[in-house]
Amino acid sequence: MSNTSSGDPSPTTQFERLLREAGVSDTRFARQVNARARHQRRIELGLARTTVGHWRRGMRPRDPMVAELAAAEISAALGYPVRPVDLGWRGESYERDDLGLSSSNAPTETLSTLAGLSGRDMRRRDLLHDGTAFIASAFADPVLSSLTGVVDRVARPESTGASAGAVIRDMTETFRRLDAKFGGDEIRPQVVAFLHDRTRAAREGRPSPDLFSALAELTQFSGWLAQDSNRQALAQRYYIQALSLAEHADDAMLAGRVLSAMSDQAARLGHPRQSLALARAALGRAVRHSSYAVQAMLHDKHAWALARNRDEAGCMEALDKMDRAIARSDGDDGPSWAGHYNAGDVAECHGHCLLLLGRARPAETKLLEARSLQGAARARTRSYAEADLALAYLRRPTPDLEAALEAGYRAVAVAGQLSSSRVTEKLRELDRELDTHPTVAVREWHERARPLVGAAAGATAAT
Repeated sequence: MSNTSSGDPSPTTQFERLLREAGVSDTRFARQVNARARHQRRIELGLARTTVGHWRRGMRPRDPMVAELAAAEISAALGYPVRPVDLGWRGESYERDDLGLSSSNAPTETLSTLAGLSGRDMRRRDLLHDGTAFIASAFADPVLSSLTGVVDRVARPESTGASAGAVIRDMTETFRRLDAKFGGDEIRPQVVAFLHDRTRAAREGRPSPDLFSALAELTQFSGWLAQDSNRQALAQRYYIQALSLAEHADDAMLAGRVLSAMSDQAARLGHPRQSLALARAALGRAVRHSSYAVQAMLHDKHAWALARNRDEAGCMEALDKMDRAIARSDGDDGPSWAGHYNAGDVAECHGHCLLLLGRARPAETKLLEARSLQGAARARTRSYAEADLALAYLRRPTPDLEAALEAGYRAVAVAGQLSSSRVTEKLRELDRELDTHPTVAVREWHERARPLVGAAAGATAAT
């Protein structure tokens, strides 16, 4: 089979790295691709080890069928999906890239999918960023599987030794603190590489509910980082796999958290009805099994979804349930991932929901309360709340422009250290609303905010 140059002068190609990872020689790989061609395509390919050596050095198959066969063989050797495009090759056409969009009943298959998804993400920074859209309906099947319990559970090991997920949880918590303070762009490559490494290790080790639960937490966090980096199609796939892992572990609280994350993503991308359905699914799956802090988090997202659907009575009821849950949470033995949730988050939720419902004055009161309660390390949360406070001042019957600009400058000052599409979008909303007040002070605000607001000018929210 003839080859063409890839144009990549690097002596270490993606194909070579994956072949080394699989531990397969050129001769053996050529033999296995030939066998696959005979079995699947009924042809004699006659691939030689020298051709495989050319691929390692940067050549690529001219025939898309050969690229497909080689990619399928390296997928089998690695245990997770690799497509020709991941190798920089042209393969046979696919109708769409659906890796990670479906959930599996089998734990081993979920690990294989996640290893493939994280591996591709780790090696291709633009994975699922251009030309692939978030698909709201793709959440339906995994959510139904979660609510009906038709997912295979991982058996608990007979011996109880050290926690299989302890290292994963500790690293995830460290990553969370960095993300809350600085945003996700700087740490996302490290998080994805760690996820890929731990997922591959899980495939080779002894499965346990604790390990799958820890992986689910890390995968949900990876989805959040992708979402906050505006890689929405990729985030959706991580969320689907995180839900599957949580269900394999029979971790109801974490399943509820993932469903709430799905609700948040659907809302941000303009699907309020799906967001409400997902928030209700989170409550239905998890609220009876959750600590009080987790219950408060679930009611938090439910209240937001109701506010976005303009259901004021339902939102007020959800906020009341959130208040009661957080009041009872002091010292409860909840999961570590819920430890950050505090009275400041509760006050912010009240403020955000009241603002969505058009009640600017009470929103101000709650957001000012949140300012005094929220921790300094929660930079993203603080910046978002300050921007909403500025919007509340502008939406008074008689706008208070001076107070709005003061809160806006606070939001910009905190956001300066962040990389977060969520905060940037909120600042752009504030920037647009300030446009209706053409004063010198507002022009100065535009100049100050431009480096942050302009960063999202070319972003496509539904990517």
